Order: sequence, then structure tokens, then C-alpha cells
Amino acid sequence: MGTNEQVNILMVDDQPAKLLSYEVMLGGLGENLIKANSAKEALEILLKTDVAVVLMDVSMPELDGFQLAAMIRQHPRFQRTAIIFVSAVHLTDLDQLKGYEHGAVDYISVPVVPELLRAKVRVFADLHRKTRQLETLNRDLERRVLERTEELARKAELLLQLNMELVGKNQEMDALIHTAPDIIFSRRAEGSRDYISDRFYDFTGAPEGSATGFGWLDYVHPDDKQKAMDDWMRCVESGANYEAEYRLRSSDGTHRWFRARAVPIRDTEGAIVKWYGTCSDIHDSKLLEQSIRDSAAELEKMVDRRTDELRRLSIRLMTMQDQERRRIARDLHDGLGQELAVAKMVLDRMLMQKTDRFPEEAWSQASNIIDRAIQQVRTMSHLLHPPLLDEVGLLSALSWYVEGLTKRSGIETSLDVQPAEFPRLSSEVETAVFRIVQEALTNVFRHAGAHKVGINLTQKNGLIVVAVRDDGKGIGQKIVNLEPDSVGVGIGGMKQRAKEFGGELRLINANPGTLVELTIPYGSSLRETSSVLDGCSAN
Repeated sequence: MGTNEQVNILMVDDQPAKLLSYEVMLGGLGENLIKANSAKEALEILLKTDVAVVLMDVSMPELDGFQLAAMIRQHPRFQRTAIIFVSAVHLTDLDQLKGYEHGAVDYISVPVVPELLRAKVRVFADLHRKTRQLETLNRDLERRVLERTEELARKAELLLQLNMELVGKNQEMDALIHTAPDIIFSRRAEGSRDYISDRFYDFTGAPEGSATGFGWLDYVHPDDKQKAMDDWMRCVESGANYEAEYRLRSSDGTHRWFRARAVPIRDTEGAIVKWYGTCSDIHDSKLLEQSIRDSAAELEKMVDRRTDELRRLSIRLMTMQDQERRRIARDLHDGLGQELAVAKMVLDRMLMQKTDRFPEEAWSQASNIIDRAIQQVRTMSHLLHPPLLDEVGLLSALSWYVEGLTKRSGIETSLDVQPAEFPRLSSEVETAVFRIVQEALTNVFRHAGAHKVGINLTQKNGLIVVAVRDDGKGIGQKIVNLEPDSVGVGIGGMKQRAKEFGGELRLINANPGTLVELTIPYGSSLRETSSVLDGCSAN
């Protein structure tokens, strides 16, 4: 409520003329004047309106002024409402005493002096206004006090929480310092140490507190002391981060390598106020570095040896290639060449006879010789790379090769495939399997002295397994172990082919004979259906 805000003044009288006269007398106050013609109407107005002053007549029908005043005072809201009685009948001192007993603040007799009435009503109206202002100020003050109290409580709680967190952080820091494997230290701005963790004293066996200042230098290896000090003072002068490696003497007199690092802490103006750092044991890593350098040198020697071995292997490979070329040339000369030479002689004899009809026997002989020559060419071509391998697949190529080997060598050869509906493999894997089986059978024919040989091709447990077993004389243990100096190019090639597809080649002395076993993972070996279909549609 402002200082100029109107207050409500309730005038109660059963005579309208008196109410009108009161309204005229109090009109100059500038307040809100409310008229009530009975006590009942006055009570209704009071319950709905904040009234500053009640001006009422004592003599009224139904409820007189004293009774109305008593009822007003019974309500907590109207305990301090100013009640002024006006009476032309009840004028004795006892009447006035009774009015005051019923809660009146004043008692005015008729005739009413307008100036006096206005003055008295003005005082109580201003008092009510100021009371309301004071109540507002008190409420505002209580609200502000409450807000400030809550703010202080929050800050106190926050401060308590921060203190607890700080205590926890300090405990964590103490735990880290005491359990850390590194030596932790701090130094003053000029470079002298003012703190070093217990790890230093545990390692060196130095007396407690002897390493502060520059006492720690007494435990640095004599060959490293001057450099460590020079590096440290240079960083103190420049403000750069510090890092150095030196050896510290342990409690048993031995020295171990440590790496020290420190960073400066600066104030708001950039001046260094403190240094914090760690000193880590790097002795084992130093030894490891030296071991790596030694291993690198040994590795270089191994590379040189391997290079020599590869060079010798290359020479052997070229020798084997030359031998294979000589064999092919010998086969061409002794087989195909002889057949063609005989065919030429027969044809030359037929031409020299100069007859109109050649003997049928001569024609038949020439035709048979040419057929044998063609068959030898096909056999040599198929042995180099059988077309069945590309056209039909691994099983047909192996069957053809086994049948041909039996005819050429006289060795009883068998092929067993499980399951019967063996899947097609990728072309690369089929070629590798065929070459390994071909090389194994060639070795059996050339070296084993066997009479029987069996080839098993199975699919089981996610693997393609190929086994070639003969009843020959077996192989040496070094060859079983696939030692590089003991195996030739053929077995080395078989091993490399298996390795290219994630497989494994094993040689086993079967007593009697030899078992060559090849395993290749099943998933990497299958031919993709989509690619086969695409190839079919393209054809």
C-alpha cells in the first residue's frame, strides 16, 4: 500500500440522513467512504472488504453498536480495526466506558464537530495505512531474510561439500603419492627441491629429509651428476619443461637408470612459482633397447643368411627348371621325335616306290605312328596342365591323372572321395590340390619304390583333407620335419601352396611307406555360387 493510496471507511447508521451528513463531513479526506444501514449489512461488508475505520451509531435496531463492536472484535482479522462510536443518547461516562470495553478507540457525542471528526478519522486512516505499509515491509524483509538465509545455507552446504571433496582429493593425492611406483617431487622457483616422495628414500636408503635442496645429487651416478645439474639449471633459467636421464644409486649400491620430468607452475603474471615432476625407473626399458639393438644386428645377420639360402634356392630352382626342360626335350626327342622320324621314313619309302597304289599296310602303319605322336603330345600337354581341371573340376582331373599314372608306372593307384557329391572348389584351390597330389605321386613314382598308392579326398569338420599314402620305403626324419636343407623344390612348393590358402602340409612315416596329408579350411575353398552362375550365363 502506497502513502497516497485510499483506505476504506465504513459508516454504519440506521438513519440515511446521518450517513449523508457523515459523508459530507468526511468527504474532504479523499478516502473511500462505504455506507451501511444496519449491523448485518456492516458485517457483510467487513467480511468482503479491508476497512481501516468503522464509524457507527450506538442506537440501532436488532443489533446496537456495542453488540456489533463485540462481534467485530471476535474476528481475528478485525482485532486492530479502529471503531469510533457516535451517539446522541448514550452520553454518560458509563456509556463511554462500555464503548471502550467493547473495543472502541473513540466515543463522539452529538452534535458532531466536523473538523474534530475529520481529524480523528484521518489519524486512524493514516495509522491503518502506515500499519499496512509496515506489514508489507515486514513481509518483504522476512522474504529477503529467508532468501538470504537459504542462500547462506546453500553456500554453507556447498562450502561443506567442497571441503569434503578437497579432503577426499587430498586423501587420493596422498594415496597416489605413497603408492605410485615413480618418485614424485616438487621444487622451488630457484630450483631446489622442497619435497620428494618416500619412494626415493625407499630406493636409495637415504635418511629421511636428506634429499631436499640439492641433496638428491649425492645419489646420482658420478658420470651423470654434472650433466643432470646443468640440464636442470638451464630449464630453471629458461622456464622450459625439464627432461633428463641419469642413474641413481640404490640401497644395495647398484645403479639404475631413471628418467626425470618436471613442468613449471606460473602465477597470473607468468612468473614461475613452483616446479612439479616425476622420476621414473627406466632401467628395464634401457636394457630392452640394448637388447633390441643387439637383436637388430642378429636379425641383419639372419637376413643375410636367408638371402644366401634364397640365392641357393634360386640356383636350385633354375637347376630343376633346366632338368625339367631336359626331361621334356628328351621325351620329345625319344618319344614324339622318334615317332615322327619313323612316320617320315615310311612316307619317304612310299614316295620312292612311285606306284599308283600304296600298300594298305604302309598307310595303316603311318597313321598309327601319327596317332601315337598325337597321343604323346596330348599326354605331355595334360601333364603340364590338364584341361579337365578347368572344364569339369578337380575330381575328373584327379581320376584322369591316377588312371594315366597306373598305366605308365604299373603302380596300383586308387582314388577315394567322401562325400560322393564332393563340392566344386575355387579354381585356385583346385589347381593347388591337383599340383600337390601330382607332385606327391611323382615323388612316389621316382623315389618310393612302392607297389600301391591310395589318394583320399574328404570334407569334414570344416576342412578339405587330402591324404596320399604309399607302401614304399618311407622318408628320413629331416624330411618329415620339413627342414629347409633336406627338402627339395617340389616338397617346398607343396608346403607353400598349402600355406597360401591357410592350410597345412604334413609328411608322416607310415611304416611302411609315407603319408602326405594336406588340410585346407573349407570356407575359404568353396567356389562362390554367384560367380559360377555368372560364368554359366556368360557362356
